[in-house]
Amino acid sequence: MLSRRHIRVKVLQALYSYYNDENVSVAQLEKQLIQNIDRLYELYNYLLLFLEEMGNYMIHYDEEVKGRYIVDDSDLQAGKKLFNNAILQKLMNSEELHKTAEKLKVVFKADRDLLRKIFLDLKNQDAYRDFMNSSGGINVAEQEVILFILKNYSGNSPIFEQHLEEEYFNWNDDKKIAVQMAQKTVQLLAAGKEQEILLPVGQNPDELYDYARQLLNKTIQENDKLQGIITPKIPKWEPNQVALIDLIILKMGVCEFLHFMSIPATVTINEYIELAKIYSTPQSKKFVNGVLDAIRKDLQKEGVLPKN
Repeated sequence: MLSRRHIRVKVLQALYSYYNDENVSVAQLEKQLIQNIDRLYELYNYLLLFLEEMGNYMIHYDEEVKGRYIVDDSDLQAGKKLFNNAILQKLMNSEELHKTAEKLKVVFKADRDLLRKIFLDLKNQDAYRDFMNSSGGINVAEQEVILFILKNYSGNSPIFEQHLEEEYFNWNDDKKIAVQMAQKTVQLLAAGKEQEILLPVGQNPDELYDYARQLLNKTIQENDKLQGIITPKIPKWEPNQVALIDLIILKMGVCEFLHFMSIPATVTINEYIELAKIYSTPQSKKFVNGVLDAIRKDLQKEGVLPKN
């Protein structure tokens, strides 16, 4: 499920576009923000469809093997066993997945050649060998091979990653959470909970979307006020000497102090330090930490923030 951390990333990206081109409409920016959040959820569904298509490919793989002059029985068994993987079968027969994919208009677009390359590589992996040597119904090996396919080929397969980047331009930002969500679905299937396999967007989707809109709009609307709070805390630099991404992170953090007081200030600081570590320079985390902490202390002295 998506969390505020993922929303902060999306808002940061939207604000970076805005501060690079202030002629862009805020309404359009907000629309794009919500679309980008939705795209992350679509990516999660796309990864599940990838697993389903791997299962479907096994039927074609059997046909390829049978079409050879010398039939390799081990190859036939390889295709059949993966196709009959109990977890994969549950996924392939999931009405919930298919209805949601249809509603979101998510269609798996990779061709058979890509699936073939992935499967040929998979056959050389220890996780696959363990699966082939296993027996019985849903067991550890059946779950592990599906989890391996998700994690390995979404992170270590240049051809599949290139395909995902072509379909989802925010793939590099979204892949970690999307893969984690898909892995959770596999675990739910293994636990026999196939009636509720798709995770919701978040624990409270409306609250998440509202948080995203408010954080975006408040940061833009109160730009001068936020800048006025930040500037005295960076006396060594002129504001235009501070990296744009750092300045945006600081403005978002201060905006969160002022308008989202249900979020502890220390949590806010830690979250924006993480953003700085990922999206800015190695020195930025200390800079962001120092500035936000100084502002937090001032706001607490003024009674604006609770002392937490």
